[in-house]
This record gives sequence, structure tokens and C-alpha cells, in this order.
Amino acid sequence: MTFRDHTIEEGAGGPVAAVPDLLVVVATADDAAALAPLGRPVRPGQDDADGPVHPVLVATGPEPLDVDAALDDLDAPAGRLLLLDSPCETWAEEAARMVVRLDALLAEEPPAGVVVRGGTEAALAAARSALRLCVPVLHLSVEPDSAEHAATQAALAELVAWQTSPAGGMPYPTEIDLLVHRLLEPPPPHRHRAADPTVVRMPSGRGSRSSMTA
Repeated sequence: MTFRDHTIEEGAGGPVAAVPDLLVVVATADDAAALAPLGRPVRPGQDDADGPVHPVLVATGPEPLDVDAALDDLDAPAGRLLLLDSPCETWAEEAARMVVRLDALLAEEPPAGVVVRGGTEAALAAARSALRLCVPVLHLSVEPDSAEHAATQAALAELVAWQTSPAGGMPYPTEIDLLVHRLLEPPPPHRHRAADPTVVRMPSGRGSRSSMTA
């Protein structure tokens, strides 16, 4: 059974399959650069225009306004913006508030899945909330830039692995995985065309080639 099978709405002409949201947690400027392809509008006729889920970028983290601005610059506007109520004096206070905001977002209308990246506190908070609600999580690992991020990323990997274990009892989110990795693939290399000035045309005859220059 696909995600669409779980979200059937009645329309004027009968049942209509609604496309469920896939929340993509964007917590840093690096996240924005890496995940922007998931938030760019899909043009009609493209393969992913009728995908199983609709990616929605969530600008969050300790500086959500900066993340939101970075996404705008990348032509991938955020669909959600999670602001902390006020400046936080400590890391623990910041993490706690982020847990509350992300948990409320997911609980209000559970999405089809959640995508997190790296080892940020926002990614960890979103993953914990999603698993509590039995929402599948896809974790994209990165090269950590600190011991703290490495430890958090390791904890995230364990959480995500647990969901498909016998104890977690959830199927692997194959549809989400395929869609996300397809959208994040770099564009195919540009092929030279015949009119491309960098293409050198070789003489068609077998005569002397002494007139050719480097």
C-alpha cells in the first residue's frame, strides 16, 4: 500500500488521492544548500510532479530566519518557519524549545514522513517526535564538523535503524528514499552539440592534414 492509498479524499467526481506532505528539516545554511532541490517547484510533466509525497521545507534550528533567507536565495522557499519564542541563554534551553516546537508541528498534522540531515539538535528532535508518532524518518548522513555533531548523528542513525527493526515494526520508507535521492541527484553532464565551438571537426577525406592547426 502506498502513501496515497492512506490519503483518499472525496471530491466532486468521486475519491481523489491527496498528496501527503513530506517534512524536510532544514536547520543550517549547509542544510539549505544541500536540501534546496527538494523544495524547488516541480514543473508540470516532470517525473516527480505526481510523486507519492509533497516535500515541504521546514526552516528551523537556532537561526531559523537565516535558514529561511538562505532557502529563498536558492529559489526553494520554506513551507514552514519555526521561530523560538525568545533568545535562549543556554544550549539546553534552545534544544528543549526546539523539541517542543517540532513535536507540536508533527503532532498537529502527522506527515507521510520526515527527512533529517546530519547531526543537528533540530534533526534529532524531529526524528524523536516522528518515531513517537510512528512517522517514518529518512536520515541523510554528512561528514561531521565537530565531535558533538558526530555523536548526535550517531544517535540519529541508531534511532532511524530502530524504526525498521522488529521492535520498531515499521516498513522501510522506500518510496520516500527513492524520491529524495532522485531529487537530490546532480543534473546529468551537459553533452557537447555539433555547434559547440569546443568540438573540433576532423576532415572527412583521407588527404593531407597539414593544414590543421592546434
